[in-house]
Amino acid sequence: KLALAEIRPVAVAALRFLVALAILWPLARWRGGPPAPLRVTLPLGLLGVALTFLLQNLGLARTSATNASLLQGVVPALTLVLAAVVLGERLGPWRLGAVGAAMAGVAAVTLSGGGAPGPPGWGDALVLASTGCFAAFVVLGRRAFPAYGTLPVLAGMTAWGAAALLPLAALEWWLVRPAAIGLGQLPLVVYLGVGCSALTYALWGYALRHMEAGRAATFDALIPLVGVLTAALVLREAPSAWHALGG
Repeated sequence: KLALAEIRPVAVAALRFLVALAILWPLARWRGGPPAPLRVTLPLGLLGVALTFLLQNLGLARTSATNASLLQGVVPALTLVLAAVVLGERLGPWRLGAVGAAMAGVAAVTLSGGGAPGPPGWGDALVLASTGCFAAFVVLGRRAFPAYGTLPVLAGMTAWGAAALLPLAALEWWLVRPAAIGLGQLPLVVYLGVGCSALTYALWGYALRHMEAGRAATFDALIPLVGVLTAALVLREAPSAWHALGG
């Protein structure tokens, strides 16, 4: 949200994954071994990198960080359902109850917009679409990472994701002609690339090699807690009663 104050949404997504690629690609080459096949890395790159963060950034530019963080709570629910359909993972009564609770929370946040109830805004809808893409990435990753290794898959998917974002970032620049990126924004881009992309995706890859997709995705429920608290402390966003109910 801070980076989007001065950098356009598509540019933020492209820059963060160029930074991540500069870390992951040399690491994969250093570790050696065959690269992951295109049929594996291309879908993961499009879903887990390009579409997830293109939609998320476009939505975040149109909604609050508090709303966006709370809406990330739908990722575990979507992943549980997709993992049951695609991977055959168990979907018992407790997991079904968790899905229902998450859906009710999402409804409270989106239909209220953080204020009075009403139709959801475009920003919330775009963030929700990004969560669907990320849930699909988690389910596909459960098959890919154990079979081909963490670094080979990450390097390939990051490369394809960045390659998909770069033409869109160029089009965005040509249409908007934004001001040059200031030095104050560079630490934000580096943080997003190193911490929120390279390190985070490496941890996701490791997790998906060792546990069910639905169980791994459950920990995404920490995003609303961390996101809302950080938005309050850094951005001075004030959660409403609807945010509390949805959370």
